[in-house]
Amino acid sequence: MSDETTYITEIAPRVRAFIRNHIRSVWQLELILFLKKQSGLLSVSEIAKNLYYTPQAIETALSDFVTSGILQSSSDNPGRYRYYPASSELREMVELTCQAYEAKRVAVINCIFHKDSDVEPSQ
Repeated sequence: MSDETTYITEIAPRVRAFIRNHIRSVWQLELILFLKKQSGLLSVSEIAKNLYYTPQAIETALSDFVTSGILQSSSDNPGRYRYYPASSELREMVELTCQAYEAKRVAVINCIFHKDSDVEPSQ
């Protein structure tokens, strides 16, 4: 088993599934982490300024996360977003993914970059 495969198998299968279904890059996970720590609604430009990423890329990711139920956009104030998972299960998966990222950053990054390989531990 390669080092990358070993790292990936350190991540719980549920977290790997969440990453496979929702996260395409490390900065997207950082986006979720950033919004999770905020207390209110933020605009695309405020988020982009804090994450040093282009507003266009941020807006696309925000839209995807709203569609998947991880974030919520403001109906009263269009173009503003907040962390607000649509279900307790989704909230739990984000929390588990964030904990894995804090504890095993390299393993999570490898999982993001190699998610298409769908690595499973050998028996």
